[in-house]
Amino acid sequence: MYPPPNIKGEMLMRKKMPDSCINLTIADALYKGLRFSNDFETHEPRSFVYTLALKMIKKDENDWQSDHSTQEAILLLLWSWNFAAKETKKLNFNNLGQLLQESLGDLKTLECVKIEDINGNNENIKNVFGKFKDLMGQTGASKALSLLNPDLFMMWDTKIRRGLGRIIPGIDNGSTVENYINYLNGIKEIIEQYNIRKNVNNGDKVLKKLDEFHYVKFVLNR
Repeated sequence: MYPPPNIKGEMLMRKKMPDSCINLTIADALYKGLRFSNDFETHEPRSFVYTLALKMIKKDENDWQSDHSTQEAILLLLWSWNFAAKETKKLNFNNLGQLLQESLGDLKTLECVKIEDINGNNENIKNVFGKFKDLMGQTGASKALSLLNPDLFMMWDTKIRRGLGRIIPGIDNGSTVENYINYLNGIKEIIEQYNIRKNVNNGDKVLKKLDEFHYVKFVLNR
């Protein structure tokens, strides 16, 4: 899928920065010169669901993070993209609505926060991801939170975690809040290290485009 660590040339000569939290040798082979394509839309018939769910959310409403349209959007996304998980099968308007109400303060605090703003120890992120994970599992939590703030929360699943485990240390299978914080910090560094934002078209979200790239690479194996 990408060259092994003993590749030649510039990648061998690059040294990991002292404050780097990613494996730059392997990351180079995956992200250096990255150009986004339409492979996700071409090969994944569910590609439209995320955009549809986003459009269902009425952000001009008060407390939109917990209103009924937001609940519908989350249920649509998870029943389309995480339907096999036992946690998804237990979701309903009652337990989801209760979760959103309990998390409303943290969600409002994080509403305008971007991934570039995190410092690795954001208690609001830890609180909200922990609560969502308890109800939805680690994969479902990342997907639901991405709908609520697509500039901060990055989606993942088992195969993506496995694929990125060689690049971002400490994500394992995502069973803890700390695993997800490590993931966000690693993604933040990848975006900055490889200037990925410059390859994203106006109107597109960099975290969503990067998630699509990972899905094609690690899930579809293309």
